[in-house]
Amino acid sequence: MAGPRRTISIRRSLSRNMLVMIALLSAAILLSTIYTANSIRASASRNLIERAMSRAESDLTSFFNPIQRILLLSRRWAESGLIDPNDNASLNALFMPVLDQAPQISSFNIGDEQGRGFLLLRLEDRWRNRRVDAQAWGDRLEFQEWSDEGTLIREWVVDEPQDDERYDPRVRAWYQDAVGDAKRMEPEAELPERVYWTDPYYFFTTGEPGISAAVHARAPNGRRFVLALDVSLADISNFTRKIDISPNGLMGIVDEERRMIGLPSHPAFDDSINSSRALLERAEGLGIPAVADGAAAYLELGANPPDIFSFESEKETYWAQFRPFALGINRQFSIFVAIPEDDLLGIVQRQRLLFGSIALLAMFGAGLMAMALSRRFSHPLGELVRNSQRMGQLDLTASAAIESSLTEVDQLAEEQERMRIALDAFSKYVPVELVRELLRRGEAAKIGGSERDITILFSDVIGFTTIAESMTPSELTRHLAEYFAALLELIQQDGYGDINEIAGDGVVAFWGAPADDDQHALHAVDAILRARERLAELNLDWRERGLPAMPTRFGLATGPVVVGNVGAPSRLSYAAVGDTVNTASRIEGLNRIYGTEALVTAAVRERAGPGYQWRFVDDVRVKGKYDAVEIYELLGRAGEVPPEVERFVERYEEALASFRERRFDDAIQLLDALAGERANDLSVRRLLARARALREEPPGADWDGVSHFEVK
Repeated sequence: MAGPRRTISIRRSLSRNMLVMIALLSAAILLSTIYTANSIRASASRNLIERAMSRAESDLTSFFNPIQRILLLSRRWAESGLIDPNDNASLNALFMPVLDQAPQISSFNIGDEQGRGFLLLRLEDRWRNRRVDAQAWGDRLEFQEWSDEGTLIREWVVDEPQDDERYDPRVRAWYQDAVGDAKRMEPEAELPERVYWTDPYYFFTTGEPGISAAVHARAPNGRRFVLALDVSLADISNFTRKIDISPNGLMGIVDEERRMIGLPSHPAFDDSINSSRALLERAEGLGIPAVADGAAAYLELGANPPDIFSFESEKETYWAQFRPFALGINRQFSIFVAIPEDDLLGIVQRQRLLFGSIALLAMFGAGLMAMALSRRFSHPLGELVRNSQRMGQLDLTASAAIESSLTEVDQLAEEQERMRIALDAFSKYVPVELVRELLRRGEAAKIGGSERDITILFSDVIGFTTIAESMTPSELTRHLAEYFAALLELIQQDGYGDINEIAGDGVVAFWGAPADDDQHALHAVDAILRARERLAELNLDWRERGLPAMPTRFGLATGPVVVGNVGAPSRLSYAAVGDTVNTASRIEGLNRIYGTEALVTAAVRERAGPGYQWRFVDDVRVKGKYDAVEIYELLGRAGEVPPEVERFVERYEEALASFRERRFDDAIQLLDALAGERANDLSVRRLLARARALREEPPGADWDGVSHFEVK
C-alpha cells in the first residue's frame, strides 16, 4: 500500500526551485555561450550581413522606385495628350508638385527628334526653365525662373551662347539611351514601356555628377519625344550614408567600373567638398582602408566569387558582400556592405560577462526573496486558488473572507468577491450552462475595428414602393428573394465582394473588407456591370411571367473607413463607419436626380483603371459635406459603348465645361440640341434649366459651378 504523498511548503519549494532553476539556467547559458562562441562567428556574421544587405536593398528600392513610377506615369500623361512640350506654364503646373513630392529628383527634361528641348530644374529657392529649338532657333536658349508654378521671377534669352553653353537634347546620354530601341522600329510601331538609366555623368547645367532615367513617348498627334528625370549622386550619397548597417559598418554603391555613386557613412565624407570629390572615384581610391581592402579582396576572388567573403584591413576582420542592383532594363550597379567582426562579437562578449554577473546576483537574491515571499503568500494564495477553482465551476456560494497584510492580496480578494457577486447576478439572466460553455471556450466578441481603404456599394430598386403596392406580401417576398439571389451571387461571384447588409430593397456591399483586395474599386465596377447585364435579362423574364421588373440604381465610393464590430456589447454588427459610407449612400440617391443607374465618385473611376468608359455628370455638394464630389456615370467596358453614346458623352461634357466656365450661352446651345435628341434625359434637362436660370441672373464671383443637394 502506497504511503501518503509527500508535500513541501511553499517557502521551501520557492527557495529551492528558484535557486536550482537559476543555477541550471545560468550554467547552461554560460557554457553554451563559451562553447558556441567560435562556431557561431561565421554564421552570425553571415546572418548580420544578409540582414544588412536586405535592409540596404529595400531602402534603395524605395529610393529609386518612385522615380521610375513617376516617369512611367509621365509617359502615360504624354500619350493621353496631357503634356504639351511647348507650354512652359502647363509643364510647370504638372511637374513642380511631382518634383516637390520626390526630393531625390533634381530636374525634369523633354527632348524630341527636331532638337526641341525643355528643362525644369529645382534650385535652392526657385525653379528654372530652359527651352531650346535647334531646328527653329539654332543655338538660341530661352530661360525663365519661377518662385512657384504661378509666379514668374524673371526671363531672359541667350542668342549666341558660348561653345560650352550650346545645348541639344539629342546628343545627351538620356536621350540616346531612350531612343536606341525606337530607332530600329517602324514609325507607327508601339513604343516599348521601358525605363532606361544612364551611366553616371556630369550634368550639363549644374556640372554635378548624377544619373538620369528616361522613357520614350508618343503624343496623340504622333510626335515622339523623350522624358527624363535627373538624380544627383550627392542626393544618392546623402541617402546611402543614412542607412544604418552596424556601429562601424560600411555600405555604398558602385557602377560597373567600380566608381562610387553612393558613398558610405564615414567621417571623411561629413565635409561636402570631400564628399563631392569622392563621387565617381574608384572604390580603391577613396582613401578608406576598409573599402580599398574590401575591393581588392573581391577582385582577387576571380570570376565566381562567393556570396559572402571575409578580408583583413588594419588588423581587423571584416565580412563583406557585393550584390547586383538593377535599374531599369539597361543598367546594373552593385551594392557593397562591409561589417567588422567586432560589431557582432563585441556584443556577444559583453552580453556573456553581463549575464554571468547578473546570474550570480540573481541566485543570491532569489534565495532571500523566495523565503520572504513564501511566508507572506502561502496561506492567502492558497485560499484564492481554491475560491477561483470553485468559481471556475460556477459554484457561486459565498465563502469565508480572506485576510492578508499584503495590500495587493487583500485587493485581489476583494475583487474576487466582486467578481463572484457579478457572476451570481449574471447567472440570473443567462443560463448557467451557457456561461459555462463560454468560459470553457474562452471566446468573446469585442467592439472594435481597423482603418481600411475599401469600395462601398449602395443599391436601390427604382420605384419599389409602386412594386410593393402591386403585390401581396408573400408575392413580394418571393420576388425579392429571386432578385436578391441573383444580385448577391453576382456581387460575390469573383470572391472579392462581401454583402454587409440587406435593408428592404437595398443592398450594402464592400470590396476590400474583410478580406484584403488591392483592386477593390476595379472588382466593384466589374460587379456592377455584371449585375446590370444580368438584371436586364431577368427583367425581361419577369415581364414575360407577369411580374414587375426590378430596375436598380447603384452608387459607389472609394476611401478610408473603420471596419469592424460596431454596436453595443450586447448586440454587435460587422459594419463600416466613416465619411466614405455616407458618400456612397448619397451618390446612390443622386441617380434619381440625374436619371442615371450607376454613379461613382472620382476616386472609384481613378482606382478602377482604364478599362471602362464614363461620363462626367457633375460636381455636387450633398447635405452634410463641405467638399464637392465629382460624380461619373458608369457607361460600360472600354470598347463596348455604342458610338452614339460616346458622341452624347462628348457633347454633354463639352456643355458641362462651358457651364462651369460661365459660358452659359454656349452651354444652352449645346444642351438644347441634346434635349431635342434625348427629351427624357434628366441630367440634360437639369443642366439646361440651371444654365438658363444663371444666364438670366448671373452668379456672384464666388460661384464654383457645384450643384447642391439635400440628399440623405
